[in-house]
Amino acid sequence: MDSRINKLMGSNMDIDFSNADFGNTACPWNVADNTSEHKCAVKNTSICPYFCGIQYLDSVLCSYPHENLSVLDRSEIDRDMK
Repeated sequence: MDSRINKLMGSNMDIDFSNADFGNTACPWNVADNTSEHKCAVKNTSICPYFCGIQYLDSVLCSYPHENLSVLDRSEIDRDMK
């Protein structure tokens, strides 16, 4: 895995890091922008440009401030991106 990808501990698939039962790692993009508006992935919503996936059990792989397509190899992407 690229060293620019970080594991953020805990989330649910709302992935907003606000539920301490699932972990409490702050979104680095939210920290940089001093907001809480950024989400990794939400149903029927686009995925964050820094979201690189989920690692078992439920750590979010985040490449902030490097866009995901700039740090992932083609073999790590499971479909064509538009």
